[in-house]
Amino acid sequence: MTKNWSLYIARNEAKQSQGYVAKKLGISPQRYQLKESGKANFTIPEAQILSELYGMTLDELFSNEIKIES
Repeated sequence: MTKNWSLYIARNEAKQSQGYVAKKLGISPQRYQLKESGKANFTIPEAQILSELYGMTLDELFSNEIKIES
């Protein structure tokens, strides 16, 4: 597994801590860190919460590609 860069960027652009997002998901900050870093997987309900939180589709959030618009 690799780090989820799209999620990392979305979280940082929203100026949210890993602890804040972990609380939204109902998991520990340590567990969230493992998931964001790609060492554990998000559940479907967690992924749906993140999608709504950042206004992104699941494909956008969990794609390994980073798209840069000019």
